[in-house]
Amino acid sequence: MNTKTETEIETQDTEKAERLDKASAIISNKCKWSAAAGFIPVPYLDLAGLAAVQVKMVSELTELYGKTVQQEAIKTTIATLLGTLATAGLAAPVAFSTLKLIPGLGAVAGGVSLGALGAAATYAVGKVFVNHFEGGGTLANFDTDKVKEDLKSAFTSKTAKSSAGSSGA
Repeated sequence: MNTKTETEIETQDTEKAERLDKASAIISNKCKWSAAAGFIPVPYLDLAGLAAVQVKMVSELTELYGKTVQQEAIKTTIATLLGTLATAGLAAPVAFSTLKLIPGLGAVAGGVSLGALGAAATYAVGKVFVNHFEGGGTLANFDTDKVKEDLKSAFTSKTAKSSAGSSGA
């Protein structure tokens, strides 16, 4: 009987590790797309691109965890999370997007800055959802107030790594 229990535990651990690897790959991929969205040359369209990448990421994560959810619910939740990050420095993307109105260097500086912050925000949003889903949560019981500190922490750690020259998720 103990062997079966140990085998079941090992199987569960293996499944969890594989699921976390897949989730990490989804987040990493979407961080790259978020960074690329920063280089969309049209001011404010870049922010829409970033939001679209994050909605796609959360959709893929919900699918990975066998959850079903409507796109509108994802959009609303992400908008709330990004509002939370505004206090952690995400208000800057609007300024960086506006920088693109300045020909030449303004466009480059805006793209680089927005790309880095967008990737960090995507990483933070992804990590918060993975932790929530791993705990058995669903989008229906996702409480943005409960994850605010984890979100800010993941965002801050990712922006610190990015400014130190690290990449990836």
